[in-house]
Amino acid sequence: SDIKHEVHSQLLQNEKTQRRVSGIAKELKKIHREAVQNTINSVTVAAVLFASIAFLAIFNLPGQYMTDGPEAGKALISGTVGFRVFCLLNATSLFISLAIVVVQITLVAWDTRSQKLIVSIVNKLMWAACMSTCGAYLAIAFVVVGRKSSWMAITITVVGLPILGGTLVSMSYFVF
Repeated sequence: SDIKHEVHSQLLQNEKTQRRVSGIAKELKKIHREAVQNTINSVTVAAVLFASIAFLAIFNLPGQYMTDGPEAGKALISGTVGFRVFCLLNATSLFISLAIVVVQITLVAWDTRSQKLIVSIVNKLMWAACMSTCGAYLAIAFVVVGRKSSWMAITITVVGLPILGGTLVSMSYFVF
């Protein structure tokens, strides 16, 4: 009788413990789902900012514009290699950012594994957009300062590339 009572008591205790553990597991899943959703929202905001900056940068070029003839409104710096590199990298950043925004806007609350995979891919795309934006900035810096002050653009490059490269290398190490 005592053994039967002890076994019954242990079974009841086990059932209560299982209910508590499943409640804790549900709560952890909810917290994890909210964290993933917060990450998605943050990346979407960052992508919109990158797209906005890239879009504005192409229409607010430094320097002067042609005022006469059939090429009126054309930027004077448009013939330089630095400007072409800037346009290519700026457009790359713009389209990557817009693609991220489209993915994030259409992202429906799937299971957390799918969301984590999409967030992981979108993070890498944000890295590419960031590198493109930095490259575009460095390219246009060489055009804007001109040949006489190219030391300034070189200094910016010497300071900027190790910061960006070091960040990306260390992030790659921790992520992969």
